Amino acid sequence: MTSADCSPDTKPVLALNCCEERLQMVLGTEDASSPQVLASAEWTVPGRAVGFIAPGIQSMLSALGLKPGDIGGVACVRGPGSFTGLRLILAAAAGFAAGVNIPTTGLDYLPLLAGQAATVHEGSILVVTYARRGQVYLQHFRQGTALGPTEAMRATDAVESIRKNAVNSAVLGSGLRKNPGVFDVLAEEGHKLLPPAFDNPSSTALLEAALNATFDFEDIRPRYIRMSDAEENLETFAAKRGLSPEEARKRLHDYE
Repeated sequence: MTSADCSPDTKPVLALNCCEERLQMVLGTEDASSPQVLASAEWTVPGRAVGFIAPGIQSMLSALGLKPGDIGGVACVRGPGSFTGLRLILAAAAGFAAGVNIPTTGLDYLPLLAGQAATVHEGSILVVTYARRGQVYLQHFRQGTALGPTEAMRATDAVESIRKNAVNSAVLGSGLRKNPGVFDVLAEEGHKLLPPAFDNPSSTALLEAALNATFDFEDIRPRYIRMSDAEENLETFAAKRGLSPEEARKRLHDYE
């Protein structure tokens, strides 16, 4: 486990993910340099995760006879993904960690999915996750290494980017499911479209990423690759509240 002064040492680590429709929790340790899952739970609860987070954590701890103070650190996937899901899970991670004074770490979502796919495909890997209607997040990997940043774009543009920059690649993620038919042309051209089982990280992959991360006592900052609907429609929302665009932008900046 990598960390300067904040390593959870031998205590269990709690890892959380709510980037998309599935809420995931895993509790585990490192055993002989391998991740050892002690407990895990997940629910597919789009838009309803708030009612599952705290009870889910408490249930796992109780089942193992553990108290919050027995946890050495909290890892949380920080995005990109659902704005609401990220706010909820990051707030839960921050609250839990602050309550028992333990360190935290943020995990990036698309590399998690790429690392899992690398166990079945040795070449290029394209992770395509849902961003909003007709749009996706796209990132290109090879052998677990990112070849560029995560980008938000239209699903049709993602198809063209993959066709232009990758050959015989594996393509995976919720973006395939949320845009049915759009990516089918890639399969016809030799790319491998991975099934839904690869749309979410496994408990072991999530725990392993947490155990290899650097922990500290800084706030986990979410990764918002695209602007929120409120930011994109700021002038419209401002006018409805009697604000000028300049005043609305100032208030938004002050809030940040």
